[in-house]
Amino acid sequence: MRSIALVIVVTIVSTVGQFLLASTTAAAQVLPPIDGYSVEVTFSDDLQQRMASINSLEQRLEERFRDNRHYAKSPRAAGSQRFAENRTEGTEWAGERLIADVSGFTLDNLVKALVAYNVNRAAPDFGGRIEIRINELKLTNPAIAFLGSFRSYAEGRVKVTDTDGNVLFDKPVRTNLVIDSTVDPSYDGPELAFAETDPSQRVGPTLAYFVERALARAWPEHKSEFVGPVIIRVSGPNERVILD
Repeated sequence: MRSIALVIVVTIVSTVGQFLLASTTAAAQVLPPIDGYSVEVTFSDDLQQRMASINSLEQRLEERFRDNRHYAKSPRAAGSQRFAENRTEGTEWAGERLIADVSGFTLDNLVKALVAYNVNRAAPDFGGRIEIRINELKLTNPAIAFLGSFRSYAEGRVKVTDTDGNVLFDKPVRTNLVIDSTVDPSYDGPELAFAETDPSQRVGPTLAYFVERALARAWPEHKSEFVGPVIIRVSGPNERVILD
């Protein structure tokens, strides 16, 4: 009986240790600090079933973009995009501002980072809990067919509670992506910079816009302080970017 109890205790301690390690590792990947409050992100069953594929694709694309500042698989395929790194020098891209390492570039970490980036800017004294559920996420030209739609949008629910458990905001939110672009190739403002093909092919801009609009509804008095995506052109004049 004693040995059985020992095995059970060791198993429980080991499991808790693995959970804490996983939580600490995930938190370390999110660059904006989450201090004094908590963020919980959940997804619908349909999205969760495809999460591994979505995360894998996003990580591959993010790694390629961080290395080359374009998505082509070779310099020849890139055309004039191969000069994008020089043209956009000085731009702090959203992915690198939000997530430390490509291996941590997951939808869960991305949403947490988007929330933290905005809350730290607009409501730095907040000490409660933010719960975000993403029920639908669609793009106009994704590599994963399940995400396809005639417009890029996100739909879900956002709940904000204070330190005493009082509900400050709890409503469904749906946002159709509205593109804000800049002609400045070296953008260094507060908005989150994405490449020109990202609104139709990657999840970042649509989720960034969703988080911005949701938090602005939760904190209307700080509406102007929340920021969303800004689109940066990486292709040359009269050139279309093709994501292969």
